[in-house]
Amino acid sequence: SDTSIADNFIKEFADERRKYLIGLHVGAGKPNNRWSLDKYALLIKKIEADYPANFYLTVGQYERDDISYLEKKIDVQFGKFINKPIPQVAALISKSDLFISNDTGIMHVAGTTGTPQISIFGPTNPFNWAPIGPNKYFIRKSELIEDVAVEDVFHLCTIILNDRENKK
Repeated sequence: SDTSIADNFIKEFADERRKYLIGLHVGAGKPNNRWSLDKYALLIKKIEADYPANFYLTVGQYERDDISYLEKKIDVQFGKFINKPIPQVAALISKSDLFISNDTGIMHVAGTTGTPQISIFGPTNPFNWAPIGPNKYFIRKSELIEDVAVEDVFHLCTIILNDRENKK
């Protein structure tokens, strides 16, 4: 089942001593919807410093270069969920404490789960396109996705993860 595939993936890479499971989708079909990999690398480092987490990336068939780039930029190990069917991706996201994504298709998949989510927007109007729900957040500063600072996203991460901590 999709759930058991997600469970097996988590068992394969996750360190049980780490408290959180955090997924990221760093790719996007449209270049204007891609927050820079350097900013994702900095964000992961900031989260890792304060919140012991198992990180994973959901990756489409055209985004494999993103993995090797991030591996060179950060010392943090992360799982790679590559080119998986949508129901498996949704099952994995639903087991996560937080999912962070560019404005792309996987953002909408994450939006169908109960998982807290941060969506990063540039040119698209998030009031039309962002997933909605009690734990669905978006950040947009302008038409340029790069105007979103690492600190903006990290601040939301701290709110979400501190809230998760209080519920555990």
